[in-house]
Parts: sequence; C-alpha cells; structure tokens
Amino acid sequence: MSNRDSTRLDDGIDDRTQRLPRVARWGISTAMDAAAHYRHLLALGRDEFLATAAPAVLVRYRGLARGPNHPGPATLTMTLDEELGDAVDEASARGKFTPESAEMELYALAKKPGASFRDRITIGRTLNNDVVIADPSVSRLHAYVRQADGWVVADAGSKNGSWLGNAALEPRRETPLPAGALLRFGDVRFTFFRSEDLFDLLGGDHGRR
Repeated sequence: MSNRDSTRLDDGIDDRTQRLPRVARWGISTAMDAAAHYRHLLALGRDEFLATAAPAVLVRYRGLARGPNHPGPATLTMTLDEELGDAVDEASARGKFTPESAEMELYALAKKPGASFRDRITIGRTLNNDVVIADPSVSRLHAYVRQADGWVVADAGSKNGSWLGNAALEPRRETPLPAGALLRFGDVRFTFFRSEDLFDLLGGDHGRR
C-alpha cells in the first residue's frame, strides 16, 4: 500500500478542534434511496427540510431522460458526468428539465457513526468513510470536506487526484468550497449543494428560486 493511498491522514489539526455533530442516516442504503428520501422531505416545508437534512450534499447525475424532441443528451450546468457530453442545458432553459428526469445520486455530507476523523467528513471507496464512492478510480481515503468559516475541501493524498472545477487540489491542502462547486474525485464527478440550495433544486415550495 502506497503512502498516497493510505487511510492515514496527516491533518495538522489539534485535539481541541470541535468535533462535527453526527447526523442520523435514516436507514438509507444507497445514494439513490437518499435522493428519494430528500424528495419526500420537501413535503415538510422549507424550515423542517433544513432542520432534518444534512447541511450539504454531493449530487451526481448518471443520465437524463430523453424526449422525442431532444434525441441527444441534455445537461444541466451542474451536471458533470462525461457520458452526458458537452451539450448545453436547453432542456433546463426551456423549463423541460426536472430533477426527477435524471437518475440522481445524492450523498449526504454528515458524520457516520463509527467513522474516523471526527472533525471532518471523509470521502473514499471503503465503508469506514462517511461518504462511500464505490468506484475503482477512488482511493480508500480519497478526500474530505469540513465546515470552517464556510465549507472547505481537501484531497487526502489520493492516487488519482481531486479537482475543484478545473483546478487540481493539492494533497492535504484545504481549499474553500463554494455553493454549486463542481468536484471530481478520481473519475467520479459531483456538484456540491448546501441544503438550502438543494431544497430549491428539488422543487421545494414549487421550485422557487
């Protein structure tokens, strides 16, 4: 096992760092189940949604439904999967796109009971991470995010690297993570949403923006 792919993280944060609260997982078994669960939470209204949901999520779109007038792939600007291509978001601009028309995977950014590094939310391939990405391009411990003055993201010394937008992340160096940011871990691509933005994306309060 190489040092870059190790589950050990030289974090440089002292023991006085405040631990992140642990958030219940609601018995959700997959990222697809989590997306369905969040859609059900919309019925509670905005305040209850924000109180119940994780403070932020990673969203991955695996594909979009194609209509008879749109035979090619349609994408949102926050969609990053390469199989969707570089097509502009005509469906969204014409009001034809809804989150239900995409195969959406949602990964809650919250601590998992028993997970390591209690001051951060770890992302990696193995089950001891808070966010588990079952992809061979993702290292056992690939990256992490945490809330400081806002959110930050860092590569954890992964084998295949991490990107924020088009910029490669330096190993173990934290970088501010803005709302709507585009992330890539290995070959897997995501969009970062805060819970309040996710509420609007999913059509809460009839999709107000």
